[in-house]
Amino acid sequence: MPERLTVTTNEPFYSVRVEGDLLVLTGVEAPPRRLPVLDRDVGPTTRRWRAQGLVVDVERKPCEDDMSGAPRDFTATLTLGGRTVRGCGFVGTPAPPPGERAAPAAVDTIPARFVGRWNRDAAACARPAASIEGVKVSPDELWFHESVGKVQRVEPLAGDRIRITAAYDGEGERWTSMQTLAVEGDRLTITTDGRPFTRMRCPD
Repeated sequence: MPERLTVTTNEPFYSVRVEGDLLVLTGVEAPPRRLPVLDRDVGPTTRRWRAQGLVVDVERKPCEDDMSGAPRDFTATLTLGGRTVRGCGFVGTPAPPPGERAAPAAVDTIPARFVGRWNRDAAACARPAASIEGVKVSPDELWFHESVGKVQRVEPLAGDRIRITAAYDGEGERWTSMQTLAVEGDRLTITTDGRPFTRMRCPD
């Protein structure tokens, strides 16, 4: 069992990087946390890492990502705040879903096809100042009515989809969110914590 691997879960999205004596936790609506490993248990095919408020259990057993269907080498669970979430683990770059080529490496800017102004309908596009439902996407930021997200990581997914991690600032609060963006024609769908909403592209 390797000492350095990554465990991910879906709905809610969490990611934990095991880096020797440190667990790096990222998730929805929470800032990244770097948690020292307090103790660990090692078995023939299992390993457990414990940190303050977090337990990572990994078993050398094949796992399938329940969102993409991609194969993973390890079955895993995260226990956070008393809640246990099932996930998968992998080392290095994760394998792509069956029948697909490996995606390009993660980058730190949003591709051009996602960039632009998006709103509820043509009327809202024509009068952006009167709408609070518009979204502006730039290569490195997402602008909503009362918050701005600074992009930290962009992970290409199958099709015209990306998963982004962004640090948000709005209404006196700061948080980190992991979101999926998908483009289909002139429609952009943004999914946050399993909740999608769709906007149409506004003319330049």
